[in-house]
Amino acid sequence: MSVETALSTPNRRTRTRKLRTSKLHTDKFQVTKMHNADLYQQSNNLQKRDALLCLEKHASKIKWKNSNNKIIDIGCGDGSVTNMLKKYLPDNYKLLGCDISESMVNFANNNHCNEQTSFTVLDIGGELPLRMENNFDHVFSFYALHWISDQKRVYRNIYNLLEEDGECFLIYLACSPVFDVYRILARKNKWATKLQDVEKYVSPYHDSTEPDKEIIKIMEEVGFDDIDVECKEMVFEYNDVDMLRKAVTAINPFNIPKEQYGDFLEDYMTVTSEMYRVDKANNNFNITFNYKLLIVYGHKPSNKSY
Repeated sequence: MSVETALSTPNRRTRTRKLRTSKLHTDKFQVTKMHNADLYQQSNNLQKRDALLCLEKHASKIKWKNSNNKIIDIGCGDGSVTNMLKKYLPDNYKLLGCDISESMVNFANNNHCNEQTSFTVLDIGGELPLRMENNFDHVFSFYALHWISDQKRVYRNIYNLLEEDGECFLIYLACSPVFDVYRILARKNKWATKLQDVEKYVSPYHDSTEPDKEIIKIMEEVGFDDIDVECKEMVFEYNDVDMLRKAVTAINPFNIPKEQYGDFLEDYMTVTSEMYRVDKANNNFNITFNYKLLIVYGHKPSNKSY
């Protein structure tokens, strides 16, 4: 079982105006890229923990309409966080979860769909369907947008999804040791070919000293106002090696052949153990991840076209 704690330290925050408001069996869990919804549901403790923390703090500040709130959750994955979001919504809503992965969307529809909630395939880094433009009062996204390198396009698409006077609330990674491990493995001859596009899967802000300012600049250029961006230092502790193995496999973005994945996972764990000086000889597994989380709010003004 993992132990999760949030680090209460001063955080970088920039704003333009006050916020208005035992060993993993890789044959059983084989996945070459992050499309195994069942495994993701079992291992996304960090994502759910952080989504819950941010919603508890900020949801009461969101400005809801009196009726018919139309909401979209970008990068819904297996739908478990989308399901958590419902607790913070007003009674009168329609909620659409979307993800680039068809298998994730199918899992979410099979497990979390009802008369107010449905799920569909959408690539937020690509072309928006015209029927979705100017169609939502609120855009949410949890742990998805760091996978997309073209951040200007992401924010332009979010802006275009919103109706006038709509709001977005987004959380995603600025930097994480996961990305450092990817880069280390990519430099090894053994994995260089398989991980040659490694930078596509590193957060655009991983090396940034001021990610909040970069995001504010993008959002202002797109047309948002009332922008609030916080870069928060976080901690998550793994004291169960199997839980970490599952978490790594669930978000693996690389096309690793099935027969090589067990070897890849072992190399990933070795690099991680060396980074954190894990005492494997005494079976003392404990890793504390320090990472930075972006918490973003923006408002689409009325009577202003992009």
